[in-house]
Amino acid sequence: MKHFSPLVSIIIPVYNGSNYLKEAIDSALAQTYKNIEIIVVNDGSKDRGATERITKSYGDKIRYFSKKNGGVATALNLGIAKMKGEYFSWLSHDDLYYEDKIQKQIEFLSKLDDKRVFLYSNYSILTGKKVTPVVHNHELLRRKSKYSLLRGCVNGITVLIPRFMFDEFGEFDTQLRCTQDYDYWTRIQKKYDFIHMEDILSVTRLHPKQDSNVSPNVLLEGNKLWISMIESMPDSEKEIYESTKYNFYHEMVKFLETTPYTEALDYCKSVRSRLEGEINNLPITYKVSVVMPFYNRIDVTIRALQSIISQSYKNIEIILVNDGSTDNLSKLKKLVSTDKRARIVDLKDNSGPAKARNVGIDQSTGEYIAFLDSDDEFLDIKIETQLKEMVKHNKNISYTSYTRHGGGEDKVMRDTQLTGLVVPKIIRGASIATPTVIVSRNLLNLHNIRFNEKIRIGEDSCFWMDIAKYTDVLLVDKPLTIVNVDGVSAAYNEEKTITGVKNILVYLLTDDYYSTFNTDISWVCENFYKINQNLQLRNKRADEIDTRTAGFAVPKFLTKTLPYRAIRRMRTDGPKGLARSVSNRLKRL
Repeated sequence: MKHFSPLVSIIIPVYNGSNYLKEAIDSALAQTYKNIEIIVVNDGSKDRGATERITKSYGDKIRYFSKKNGGVATALNLGIAKMKGEYFSWLSHDDLYYEDKIQKQIEFLSKLDDKRVFLYSNYSILTGKKVTPVVHNHELLRRKSKYSLLRGCVNGITVLIPRFMFDEFGEFDTQLRCTQDYDYWTRIQKKYDFIHMEDILSVTRLHPKQDSNVSPNVLLEGNKLWISMIESMPDSEKEIYESTKYNFYHEMVKFLETTPYTEALDYCKSVRSRLEGEINNLPITYKVSVVMPFYNRIDVTIRALQSIISQSYKNIEIILVNDGSTDNLSKLKKLVSTDKRARIVDLKDNSGPAKARNVGIDQSTGEYIAFLDSDDEFLDIKIETQLKEMVKHNKNISYTSYTRHGGGEDKVMRDTQLTGLVVPKIIRGASIATPTVIVSRNLLNLHNIRFNEKIRIGEDSCFWMDIAKYTDVLLVDKPLTIVNVDGVSAAYNEEKTITGVKNILVYLLTDDYYSTFNTDISWVCENFYKINQNLQLRNKRADEIDTRTAGFAVPKFLTKTLPYRAIRRMRTDGPKGLARSVSNRLKRL
């Protein structure tokens, strides 16, 4: 195979660049990939020759051209006209390359069968002496390549572009002073693939004199650009990317709210509002199967069942999976008999929630499946509200925020970032409570997705990650479920947390898809280590108290059932001291 080492032209347009130009040129000269040429185009600098003197001090190490001031687009056009390389790499005079920028991109290209692509990468921001990495969601950009521009992910100093594309698409628009780059990239994107590299290869410097900070054209050109990019995207592609046109504009609104482009934002809000009105007039008739496993604790199971029966949305079926209960079920059976939508499925042995939920899934007949744990509760509008949002966004799975009840307080739990394409973020924390989920039964059956019956803690997180391989996730940010917790819940039990994280790690490391996300798995490993370390430290302190304290001797059967803090209080203050502590806490509630 012929060695791939094309000539790369690094083009540096500069205007009044005496402050930073030398650093930029030095970073270009320091490239580990040596088959390069460096072209500096002086765009009519007015700094008494300072820019020219810096450039000429490098002699024949660079090629230097000077022209009347006309803007970045004109300087780039001249540089491209003069370049001899097969590939174009842009370096602004106030920015920097890491030394392996070109080498890594050429190595990446060498592995591609089709090299007619537009490469770009992550980068860092330099503010004063502070360096902040900008790492885009690679999985999002891999699955939805046009979001490279629609989400503003392409920084010009990260690109590597074949020369033939400039021959094909012509020059940068010289009438544009601030958006000439994205205007040009949109031309290329209509025909060629944009490929994101996960490496951080360049450094962009923020300082007060940049055009993006001082030019009045930034907002004017930016608003026109975003509206143009949105309008030029065919409706069929919008639906491929976000399931529906409504959801496409909904996601654009969320993005544009983080930008200064208010005209583009208002445009997207207007379209979204019109589409929402059309959707709201459509009737919703889907059947929802509610699957609820239970094991003993019949009184709380009845409470949970009543919250399902009282739902405002009536087209449901209720599948209660008896996971080998030994308690008397007569009260529960009596309530079930009053509602034709409900039935009990009996399992012979206690096999855990994963097996029970899978049985419920297999016996369900609804288009959608909702889950409820037997000690939790739905608000009466839960299914109706959530299903309407799913239909509006045309999503296969949704979950809601929820109210965590227990531990002396009610707290609304939410993760507003875990929505849309959630890979790889979901690896670091699948903050989805099972009782808040509604999922398409067809999706589960199409990809043969079920809960892992070999584990009892963390099986839900693995289930959500399985689903996230194939579809986006919708967050309905309304607390529509009450999740009840106590001292034995994983939320308060560190040993259970450790077991859950361990099970999730095994899943991640053995799954063909997720095992490739090394950085995110490393984060989980580090978190696993910290949790274990904290538990060991706590146990050590408990042992030290045992040896130091000559107080009340706690019976062994209590040490196995009471929380650690209660044991410590009894050892130091005796039973009466513990009673006083509990009484004082109850008064504060």
